[in-house]
Formats: sequence, structure tokens, C-alpha cells
Amino acid sequence: MPKIPLTAFASVLMLTFGAGMPAFADPAVAISNPHPPSPEETTTLMAPYRARIDSLDAQIVALLGKRFDVIHEVAVFKAQHGIHPIQPARIEEVVQHARAQAEKSGVDPNLIEKLYRIIIQNACDEEEKYARAQEAKGQ
Repeated sequence: MPKIPLTAFASVLMLTFGAGMPAFADPAVAISNPHPPSPEETTTLMAPYRARIDSLDAQIVALLGKRFDVIHEVAVFKAQHGIHPIQPARIEEVVQHARAQAEKSGVDPNLIEKLYRIIIQNACDEEEKYARAQEAKGQ
């Protein structure tokens, strides 16, 4: 996703909201408005951003659903072949790969690692649960 320089963003704001906006010398300084919008105006102003975020969130959840479909397939495969559900080396490989992808994408690798450790822990729990259920059935 292309990043808009702050100076370009400020220019768009000036064109959008008119010359009544306070001038500022340093574009890195946050824009402050002595008369912030009402909650209703805020909702209207934020609507396009929120719609984009909601769309991305739906895609993230859908992808996680697909990921967990594969996790279920892996759990079945491991149970059928007597493979232990938890593979520590693979866990670290996945986490390090996610961190590298985060760095390339300009996302905080520490955040991504935390998220992936939660996802992986849930996946491991699912695989262990399936393995125990299969053992209980005597399979």
C-alpha cells in the first residue's frame, strides 16, 4: 500500500477543509483543531476509514478460518501417522518467517510475533485435542 507523505496529507486536508485550518511549520506536528467535530461529525468523517478497516478485518478473519481448516487437516494427518502434535522447531520457523514478513511490510515484528504465538498456541491446542480424542477412540 503506498504511503502518503505527511506534507501531501496536510495539503489534502487544507484543500478539503479550507484555509481556516491552522497553519503549522512542521508537518510532523499533529494537527490540532480548537473546535473538534461532534460525535456525529466524527462518525461521518471516520466512516470511509472504518469501512476499509472492517473490510480488511473480514479478510483477516476469513484467512484465519482457512488457516484453521488446514490445521484440522494437519491434526488428522499427524494422528493417522503417529506424529506428535507439537513441533517446536516448526513453531519457531513459522514465527521467524512471520517476523521477517512483518519487517518487509513495515509492521512491528514484535506485534506479529505476539499474534502468531497466540494463533500457533490455539492451533497446537486444537491438534492436541484431536490427538487425545483419537487416542480415546482407540485409533
